[in-house]
Amino acid sequence: MTRIEYRIELMVYHENEEVHRSELLAQLNDLGKEGWRLVAIDPLQRSSGGGWTPPRPPAMLLMREVAA
Repeated sequence: MTRIEYRIELMVYHENEEVHRSELLAQLNDLGKEGWRLVAIDPLQRSSGGGWTPPRPPAMLLMREVAA
């Protein structure tokens, strides 16, 4: 039987867009090696809120299948 495990991780952030993209992809690839898949970005953001401001980067909701 397989079960699903969830995790919330803060997204890496850098003001330089090119560096940010590179660091974010590296972070996701490292998490992917452990079986984590990105489900959503900033899943805890209030629907009435508008975006985020540094220094708090958005959270990522991750999931992976785990053998029970």
